[in-house]
Amino acid sequence: MVSFPKLFSPIKIGGVQIANRVVMLPMGTAYATAIGEVTRKTIDHYVERARGGVGLIIVGNVSPFGRIGLNQLILDADWYMSGHYELVEAVHAEGTPICAQLNHPGRQIYPWVLDPGKDVISASDIQTSFLGEVTYPKPRPATIQEIYEIMDRWAEAAARAKKVGYDMVELHGAHGYLIQQFMSPYTNKRTDEFGGSFENRMRFPLELIKRVRKAVGESYPIGMRFPSEEFLGPEGITLKDSPAIAREMEKAGVAYLSVSCGTFQSADKFNDIMRQPEGWKHYLWETIKKSVAIPIIAGGGIKHPDFAEKMLALGKADFIGLARPLLADPHWARKAHEGRTEDIRLCISCIECIHGSTKRRQGGGARRCNVNSETGREGEFIPIKPAAVKKKVMIVGGGPGGMEAARVGALRGHDVTLYEKGKELGGALLLAGVPPGKEKINWVSDFLKTQIAKAGVKVKLGTEVTPELIQKERPDVVIVATGSRPIFPPALAGKNVFTALDVLSGKAEISDKKVLVVGGGMVGCETAEYLVHHDNKVTVIKRTPRFAPDMEIHNRYALLQALNQAGVVLRAGRAATEAVDGGIMALDTESGKEVKMDADVVVIALGATPNRDLADALEDKVPELYTIGDCNEPRIIMEAVYEGARVGRRI
Repeated sequence: MVSFPKLFSPIKIGGVQIANRVVMLPMGTAYATAIGEVTRKTIDHYVERARGGVGLIIVGNVSPFGRIGLNQLILDADWYMSGHYELVEAVHAEGTPICAQLNHPGRQIYPWVLDPGKDVISASDIQTSFLGEVTYPKPRPATIQEIYEIMDRWAEAAARAKKVGYDMVELHGAHGYLIQQFMSPYTNKRTDEFGGSFENRMRFPLELIKRVRKAVGESYPIGMRFPSEEFLGPEGITLKDSPAIAREMEKAGVAYLSVSCGTFQSADKFNDIMRQPEGWKHYLWETIKKSVAIPIIAGGGIKHPDFAEKMLALGKADFIGLARPLLADPHWARKAHEGRTEDIRLCISCIECIHGSTKRRQGGGARRCNVNSETGREGEFIPIKPAAVKKKVMIVGGGPGGMEAARVGALRGHDVTLYEKGKELGGALLLAGVPPGKEKINWVSDFLKTQIAKAGVKVKLGTEVTPELIQKERPDVVIVATGSRPIFPPALAGKNVFTALDVLSGKAEISDKKVLVVGGGMVGCETAEYLVHHDNKVTVIKRTPRFAPDMEIHNRYALLQALNQAGVVLRAGRAATEAVDGGIMALDTESGKEVKMDADVVVIALGATPNRDLADALEDKVPELYTIGDCNEPRIIMEAVYEGARVGRRI
């Protein structure tokens, strides 16, 4: 019996047969060369998702107009076609149809890829930002001649896509890019035939579809990434407007609509964040589906196969679009089809895969995944190869790095024992999942615990590992993953002074108090939200002006909004110097004076330092010694999982 029969039923887009309803949504990967050519890494990435059982792959953000992103694919000239032939052939070899999404960013072109002096064009001269964080250059309105030149180049790229074998093309009309900039009254203030009335604002996308259709022929499917709602207020596209837009696109011959929402100004809506419930966009998909007869792809925030099945059964969509879930687990579809849902590594919506993440500011690196180290390393990390020599492996620390090392090591055939001094596996994840909106982090531990049990890893909880125990066990390999410990300046010690660790672990139960959180990084701000949800009045102090600077930008935006709505006071320019009765003394960095800040309870969140005691004691004492995760340097999940995976493959 097939698990999830709706999800795994066949369907057609135009004349293209799709084996199931799971679509890999388009994402830029930064796996191309600096000048936009397909690489082996590009091919390996998409082939692995094809092997993972998706029904259709849409290759994201392919440019018909030169460089629009760092290491993004380009198809604006014939000499790029060779690499695309190779990509299409490799995906087709797995039996999977493939689509090329073609895009022009308009005013949302990344500033760091612009050549000096190059103009940015849009429908009008309306400037934008990314969640109020990154300001983009002010565009100028495109001339009539430029508008038609853009359409023609788009059509030429579509013809190339058809020629190399792509089964269809998608035009990116969502997320605030150029097509949407012409459609939206928020960004289109033109007074010529391309602006003003609904008919005029629709002229650009409809004429573009017409020209692409002429270039590719009548039977070749053209899809549209569709903006159901901009979340920019009544001036923008709203759900009242978008059904009419959908109907016009259907009349123009679009084969499907991939329904999304938002712009760079409201990027937390299309790049789903941790605190949003699964499938919160269902009302958007449903509204557009009721407006047209062509297939609808529901995109964004879907994590579980049972939820996907429900959306299809309720008639809210025809396809389920997965983006980051297929970075977290390229075999999501195959595992769901086989009923192995417990083996799916779920996306936690941390958004560290986005190019502007905390790890790779301003796009400076290829796309990686916080929970899956194989993403972007498919050629090197897949498959996991059996070890030539089987070893006795002792892993100390049951956090994400330790569990991943144990999983990989056991799959390679080693005799692996994982030691954890606490009562439960998870390490820092156990506390990271406590603050409001962070519950999805628990999925990481759940997956790893399931997989190490299946791989035969022996687990010893409540066991503190000492050099003497290691000497007794005589392992061939020791992997130390002992994490970090909170920084606690002695001058801040005092009555009613706790660490964020004390609070989130439940060791310090605080309610109905005036609380001062010292430290405004991610942990301090998340702890503040936790405290305010427990009926406390909370103030956070920080020496520098930017709060939660170490946090991924989308989730930071939502956290700061939540703190503001909850009445948490964020006070920059204050540095705690010592604890005193009834609060702390703090340096006012602007005046240079010390001031007393009153509080019933003080919570210290000043970061962490590596816990290297065991690692240092074992130097030159064991045959092979490795350190991974926060005991090297406190960082995010991504580094711990990667280092665990890397060492697991090395031993």
